[in-house]
Amino acid sequence: MTTLIELVKIQAVIDNRKPASDTLETLEHKYYYSKSKGVNIKIGDMHIDHFLRSLNLQDDHRDDVDIKTAKIIVKLKQQLRQIKKVVNEK
Repeated sequence: MTTLIELVKIQAVIDNRKPASDTLETLEHKYYYSKSKGVNIKIGDMHIDHFLRSLNLQDDHRDDVDIKTAKIIVKLKQQLRQIKKVVNEK
């Protein structure tokens, strides 16, 4: 199975130029936590399919967080309206 770091190296040969240093840095020093394996996996060691799936999972998680945040904001706005009512009644 070909990893992202291997693909970047192949692309460097095709392009006849070195990969960007920040690309290599990301592949070597950024990790993805695999829930199924229970370990951190170096991005560069991931197969492209697994990497792309992880992006989708992160987007799904981000969407869940956005929804939860929006619900909290609605509740806080309701509480603020109630506080304003109480303050204005005095």
